[in-house]
Amino acid sequence: MKVLLVLPWHSTDMSYRSRYSSLFTYPPLTLGTIAAIIEKQQPTWEIEALDEISRRVDFSKEYDLVMITITTPTACRGYDIADTFRKKGTYVCLGGYHTTYNPDEAKAHADTVFVGPGEYSIPEFLIDYLNGNAKPKYEGGCVLGKDILAPDRSKISHKKYLKYPAVVANPGCPNHCSYCVISQMWREAGARPIEDVIAEIKSLKSKIVIFFDPNFFGDREYSIKLMKEVTKLHIRWAGSATVDVGFDEELLELAKESGCNGLLVGLESLNQAALMGVRKGFNKADRYKEAIENIKNHGIMVNGCFVLGMDHDTKEDLMDLPRQVNELGINLARFSILTPIPGTEMYQKMDEEGRIIDKNWANYTQHQAVFKPTGMTPQELEEIYRYVWKETYSYRNIFKRIRRIKSKGISAKLIGFGANLGFKYLGME
Repeated sequence: MKVLLVLPWHSTDMSYRSRYSSLFTYPPLTLGTIAAIIEKQQPTWEIEALDEISRRVDFSKEYDLVMITITTPTACRGYDIADTFRKKGTYVCLGGYHTTYNPDEAKAHADTVFVGPGEYSIPEFLIDYLNGNAKPKYEGGCVLGKDILAPDRSKISHKKYLKYPAVVANPGCPNHCSYCVISQMWREAGARPIEDVIAEIKSLKSKIVIFFDPNFFGDREYSIKLMKEVTKLHIRWAGSATVDVGFDEELLELAKESGCNGLLVGLESLNQAALMGVRKGFNKADRYKEAIENIKNHGIMVNGCFVLGMDHDTKEDLMDLPRQVNELGINLARFSILTPIPGTEMYQKMDEEGRIIDKNWANYTQHQAVFKPTGMTPQELEEIYRYVWKETYSYRNIFKRIRRIKSKGISAKLIGFGANLGFKYLGME
């Protein structure tokens, strides 16, 4: 049995193919994880994994089964791939975040659609497929941490990506921010057994690891136990967190001791009303600077993420972001345009209000305004977005951030400069 696993890429999103993408883009684990799920049940099958960031699909090849994972911006390309293979008589499956929220749309392009994670639904499908009675839709349900497999890393491409390996310990997040798709995909997902996570890290034989968890400290007690074990490995690591970790001295001390060098922190907005409007009121914008200083005082660099175009944003506030970034003292800043994902509560509300102006999913890259903001026109939002990237990553501002890195070693400053340079060109794509 020959199986092709595909992660599509659409040419509208050039940020992942820029000359500096290998400085800031982490290799996705999706194809390796799906391969591991299949291999556990069907170890003799021939599995090819293809990430289109690295190379394009060769339609001249023959496969028995093609499984495609799509997000909203890659949905159009994924549908094209699916339609082409189906015309050849190949059995095609579609899964991922976009199909989880839009299964009825996806089923027009596939024999089978997966909703939610595949840890349980893919094995069920494989049995039905071999018996000739596969269903048109499978639901993933709530996944227990003990059932999350380590990916088959031979199926993960590193071309165009950072060379550091990524690991998932806890795929869930206790928050339900209205623009985020994670909560539905991984609703109440359990954390993996710590011994499994540690064994996977040891197998990587790498001194630097990226935790792909959407909120590393979301389960506080679990993160404490995990960091105590990671400390014994003498590695460096980076992950994602909510800004309130900056007020938890115990977590910060353990993060420092266990080798944490950097955290991606979802700041999103400096406007408290905007934060409340997207169910992220637990962020306190007036305490950002204090939290960031606390994190940095533990030798941890901060990558602050901002979402532009929320309902309470003003043009003046957004234009002031480059100055505010300098005031906050973060080491890196990442900006995106608010993008309501089709199928979510936010999208439905905006669509009912007549505010969705673009339904070409290929444009849902977070670099374009696909809706009408309240405080400005879509064109103004896009212009502000480009200005904010350009000004924040002027060489003057880059060197200001590098000088603030508290590490005494030159390596941290070099890494910081490389990351800032990569982000400079990410914002210009």
